[in-house]
Amino acid sequence: MSHWKELLKNKRNLLLAAAGGGVLTALVLTAVLVPIVGSVRDSVSEFSISLPEREQVPVSVSAETEERETVKLSEYGGYPYYGEEYGHLTISGTAVDCGLYYGDSEVEFSGGAGTYMGACIPGEGGSILIGGHTGTYFRDFESAALGADICVETRWGTYHYEITDMQVIRYDDPDAYDLETDEENILLYTCYPFGQIAVTDYRYMIYGSFVSGPEIAEETP
Repeated sequence: MSHWKELLKNKRNLLLAAAGGGVLTALVLTAVLVPIVGSVRDSVSEFSISLPEREQVPVSVSAETEERETVKLSEYGGYPYYGEEYGHLTISGTAVDCGLYYGDSEVEFSGGAGTYMGACIPGEGGSILIGGHTGTYFRDFESAALGADICVETRWGTYHYEITDMQVIRYDDPDAYDLETDEENILLYTCYPFGQIAVTDYRYMIYGSFVSGPEIAEETP
């Protein structure tokens, strides 16, 4: 892993404060979540909510692959640069359908979903942390269902992840997710309650496990 990216990972004391609604001050919106490590809690302290049961939506993409394809980013324009729209994100059964940017400031959130730079990108084999405003691009998180397909299209390949869990958490919950895992997975978050246009203390997380997509080969910078 490059030195600059290791430095970004060490800044995890600044996380999950930027995915509120559309009309917020730039100072508040450019704050980033405090990364949290561990497994999902069964409940949220000081906040009780009964989530509606949803019918599972089967994923059409097979989770069984004989051999994962390998790609070199150097053949596709290199690693995404800060602020670049490097992909497109959709969730089956929902209206979530937006551009995917590298970075998670208000600039990126105003155009679509933003990728936390201290985590991974699709194909790197680790956790991918993506946020978006609940008042705009991630407003329809409430329609997401277990088993649904999260599709991320990038210039180097198309990736599919299956929704395995959904959870309301506090923004500073130390046990909500793990950015250090060696298994590829995707984590989507937005402010909660849905449609909120001001920063709240709660986030709605969607967890997806890897189904398919090419693996990024290690390259010498």
